[in-house]
Amino acid sequence: MTYSICARERPGADSNGRFRFGAAAASRLPAVGGVATHAGDNGAVATVGITDAEVGRRCLDGLADGRSLPEVLDDAATPRRQVHGVAAAAADGHTGDDCRGVTGHVTGDGVSVAGTSLSDEAVVAAVARGFRENERDAPLACRLLTALAAGERAGGDRRDLSTGSAAVVVGRADGPTTLYDDLRVDTSESPVADLRETYRRAKRGYETAVERYGTSQTENS
Repeated sequence: MTYSICARERPGADSNGRFRFGAAAASRLPAVGGVATHAGDNGAVATVGITDAEVGRRCLDGLADGRSLPEVLDDAATPRRQVHGVAAAAADGHTGDDCRGVTGHVTGDGVSVAGTSLSDEAVVAAVARGFRENERDAPLACRLLTALAAGERAGGDRRDLSTGSAAVVVGRADGPTTLYDDLRVDTSESPVADLRETYRRAKRGYETAVERYGTSQTENS
């Protein structure tokens, strides 16, 4: 009942050779970030349908224990659940036969995209293209939000409901997570646009605080 993306970012000069992983999702239901999006040191996973947050956490725990991405996703798969993700060496996905409406998932080099209850099959392709073709030098969270916006322009979630939600999370293997890498808009008429604005304001505010007060990456007081 949402559309979502998981992606890995190639190691940079400051990453000690390790990938960074992120996930983002948007839905016409509230609080999608409480369930769908999960990212850590070893991968990122998104899960929707008949599911709960523990599904994503178990997947990340499995990756941390050295299991392969296909293995952990197979364990999480059910007929009424969609689950997909990326790890250092793989991208994979499962869409249950009983998931509702227009559904689908695609995987590519370092990215997986999926959706249920979509307005059109083109939404999944639009999200993948939005990530692949735009802002390649931007932070991973920003690229994920751009991908969500591309999916929304393609039609997004088909349900005619008055409120929705969106979320983005990035796990940083090269150091502590910054305060603007884990953001949610839990209820809004325009959740993707609001989340993009929240990200811009949070990033600007955080950078101002670091410049002015020398705030550490994890300090929030």
